Amino acid sequence: MSADQKIGSPVHGAGSFSVKASSAARIPEVQYTFAGHNLAEKLVGDVVIGTGVTFAVAPFLTVVDKAIVQSAAGTHNLLRSAFESVQGMFLHPVKYVKSPTFLLMWGIYAGTYSTANSLKTLVEHQSYKNAVRSDRDSSMSRNDSEDLGKAGIFLGTTFVNSGLSLLKDRTYARLYGSNPVQVSVPRLTYAMWMARDLSVVGSSFVLPDLVYPKVMDTYGLDEAAAKGVCQLALPMGAQLVAGPLHYLGLDIYNRNLNSKTWYEAVVDRSKSLYRGVTPVIIARIARIAPGYGFGGVMNTKCRDNWRDYLLQREVKRIMAQPKKENASRLVALVHGLTGVRPSSSRDRPIF
Repeated sequence: MSADQKIGSPVHGAGSFSVKASSAARIPEVQYTFAGHNLAEKLVGDVVIGTGVTFAVAPFLTVVDKAIVQSAAGTHNLLRSAFESVQGMFLHPVKYVKSPTFLLMWGIYAGTYSTANSLKTLVEHQSYKNAVRSDRDSSMSRNDSEDLGKAGIFLGTTFVNSGLSLLKDRTYARLYGSNPVQVSVPRLTYAMWMARDLSVVGSSFVLPDLVYPKVMDTYGLDEAAAKGVCQLALPMGAQLVAGPLHYLGLDIYNRNLNSKTWYEAVVDRSKSLYRGVTPVIIARIARIAPGYGFGGVMNTKCRDNWRDYLLQREVKRIMAQPKKENASRLVALVHGLTGVRPSSSRDRPIF
């Protein structure tokens, strides 16, 4: 929504209204808290949505991750492992839901999605308040603040995702790897997995917001379609980097090559990577489709629907008690709920 765009959609039971978004720059100080007074409800929605969406996709992810670990260990091929996991899931569903295999996977994605959603909401509110309070700032300073906010979202989400993922990967490697008695996971394995997580989180939660405007301009798609394409395509493409990193981390854990020279170890692991990485990349692409692709689309849709509900509820409440200052209160509400900043018409919604 641009700054010059009118907010004029009628809300059922509340009548229609039309105010200029650009008037938000003149909202008095008392209205700042009104714009952000739904913060707690939005954060609760962020966590509930993130937890619910990931519960639906976690079963598929556990099947794929277990198959990748067993394939890298050489104990199963991907199809055999997947068949055994699905069979156990359907024959003993309650036991499966209580298993650490499922709970760890669900915890990772619930934590990652809830963190990303909540950080986006916090940054969105702070950016709006800063923009309204300081309309004397240049567009460059606003862009700098926005970039810092996105960097914070990326770093915070990556920290949570990497910490939880390393816990899950270590447990999966010990349960299903070929070296279950190894006391500690090598530091190089952790480094590989952390680099993998950086590529996945960046392609899932940061790049779509940066790339979708270019997709809109290049291919003439609307905003929803462009976001959907980016949320599916970018995480899948990142698996060309994440897959080899994941495989190498497992190979370093499963096979101790300390008896070989550095050169011999590099050659050995390169050959192993060449032989075994293709199925892992394919499996991770299949895994990322529900995990960050379809899950990301569902998360965005549910989050938008929740905010639409909050917006309509507040509009109905305000319109039921008409006052002279309702126009400015409505502008503050709309900006506070949707993340639209009161600045130039070139700006897009923050998230």
